Order: sequence, then C-alpha cells, then structure tokens
Amino acid sequence: MLIKKIKMGYCPVCKKKTTFMSFDSWLRESYKCVICRSKPRQRAMIKVLDEILPDWRNRKIYECSPDWGKGRRYALRDCHSYVYSYFYEDKDLGAIIYDSCTNQNLEKLTYEDESFDVVITQDVFEHINEPFQAFKEIARVLKPGGGHFFTVPIDKPLKKTIPRIKMENGFRKAILPEIYHGNPIDKEKGSLVTYDWGNDICELIEECSGMSTSIIEFDKYTNCEENARLGLEAYSLYVLVSRKW
Repeated sequence: MLIKKIKMGYCPVCKKKTTFMSFDSWLRESYKCVICRSKPRQRAMIKVLDEILPDWRNRKIYECSPDWGKGRRYALRDCHSYVYSYFYEDKDLGAIIYDSCTNQNLEKLTYEDESFDVVITQDVFEHINEPFQAFKEIARVLKPGGGHFFTVPIDKPLKKTIPRIKMENGFRKAILPEIYHGNPIDKEKGSLVTYDWGNDICELIEECSGMSTSIIEFDKYTNCEENARLGLEAYSLYVLVSRKW
C-alpha cells in the first residue's frame, strides 16, 4: 500500500508529538495518529472541547456510539464522570451492556431531565430514523448551559436537508437508493444513511429543540499551518455545537 499523506505534528487527543499517516485519499477517516489512532474528526472534536469548554473533563458527559478505539482512553481517561451507549434493537433500553455503557436509543433516552453537561455524538445523526426527535431528547437531558458537541457529514452545496427514508407505522422505508457507512457494533452490515444534511441544519435543530447551533469548519483552512500541525487536514471536517441556554 502506498502512503497518501504523512506529516509530523502534535495530536490533540493523546497530547503527544506524533506522525499522522494515511493510506487513503479520504483523509477524514484515514489520516490517523500513529500513537492513538485517532481520526481527524476525533482530533477536531477534542480541539473544540478544549477551546470552548476547557474544564470538560470535570463535567458530566454522555457519548453516544463512540468509535474511538484506542484513542478513547486517551481522550476521556481524565473525565470526572463519563458514560456512553450503543443501540441494540434486541436489548432493553437502559440495560447495562458493560462498564459505564448502556443500551440507548437517541430518539427515546432513558436518562432523566438535565442529567448531563455535555453530550457527544460523532457521525451518528446521518443514521437516525427520526433525528429531530433525537435533537429534542438531547436538549431534554442537557443541563441549562450544556452543549451537544457533534460531527455529521454536511453537503455544503445542498441548501435543504434531504431525508433518504420515511417512517410508516414504526417501520423504515427507503425513498432513495440505500447507502451504508461503517458501524462500530456491526462492521459487516454497517449503518444505513437516513439523511443527507444540508446548509439548513442549524435552523432545523433550533426549530425542533430550541438549541442554537454553530459550525466550526476546519476544512475551510486545510492549508492552515496550525491545522496541519494538529492533523486536521481533511474535507468535510466540521464540529457542530448546539447550546441549551
């Protein structure tokens, strides 16, 4: 395999001098730190958390469907209170899977109101059947002043978000050709893409949840020296922050 990109720098996740390396031209998922194996979107997430909420490690955090691999213990090992979840359709909601991991559906979380300071999701909202209900649920479980920090692919030329499915009597029906992305708990089947998010995403979130959303766009600065040093060179590299005021 040929190396597509390699550069020395500093990783925001493991906080070490490192080398970033990719064997694929789609850097967003393949340009990894050789120490902690973090991806650009994961490094971007930690950079935004460090800048916006410097004491986030001391906050109460819930993360849905993490895909950190080895990087997760580097990024979250110092957190004061951290829980996470995956969604298994054949398990009871709220059931403990292992450690601090429970079975959760973002559309109907089992957590109490105002339970968390921070909710983190990474590349989850393009796979949810009813994402607007999920945004409402996240607003419900966030404490006042809390924030939802998340990544999601956004099609910037797309003015309006397009659903790829519709729900009928509780069942999902595809209305556009099916596309699947990787799934940390089902690597063979993957996850169906349910929504193509467009430039109206911030307005849609506010309409359904009341949270105001901002987008930090790293791909605007792919030639930025600081981003290059931190391994943040990739297209479609955004971190969104929705705040509950």
